[in-house]
Amino acid sequence: MSQILNLNLEEFYPHPLERVWQALTDPAAISEWLMPCDFQPVVGHKFTIRGNATENWRGFTHCEVLTLEAPTLMEWLWESTDIEEPTRVSFELQSFQGGTKLSLRHTGTTTRKDIESLSSGWPQKLRQLKELLFNLEC
Repeated sequence: MSQILNLNLEEFYPHPLERVWQALTDPAAISEWLMPCDFQPVVGHKFTIRGNATENWRGFTHCEVLTLEAPTLMEWLWESTDIEEPTRVSFELQSFQGGTKLSLRHTGTTTRKDIESLSSGWPQKLRQLKELLFNLEC
C-alpha cells in the first residue's frame, strides 16, 4: 500500500557553494558519496544508481535529471521500485555563514519499506558527502 514520502533534510558543509555543487554534479564524485552510477549533469539524462540489493531495495534505482540550475538546484526523478510511481529528489544549495547549506527533499508516494530505506539511507549519504568534501580539501 502506498504511503506519502515527505523527507526533508538539511546539512551544513563548511565549504564554498561551488565546491559542494561540484561534488553533487560530478559523475565520479556522485559515485563515491552516493553509489556507482552513470549520472551526467544534463537535463533529461536518464541514469541508474547501482548497489547491493537489500530486503528493502532491489539493488538499482532508475533516475532522470529534471532540473539543473547551477549552482543552486538539481532535481531528479527517482524510481526505486517497480510497483510505485517515481518520486522526486531535490538538492538545493544556499551560501550560509561561512559555508553551504544543502536542503534535500524527497517526495512522492511509495511503499513503507521504501520510505524506511530512504529515511535511513539519505542521512548516511549526506554524511558520506561531508567526508568526500573534507577529503577533497586535504
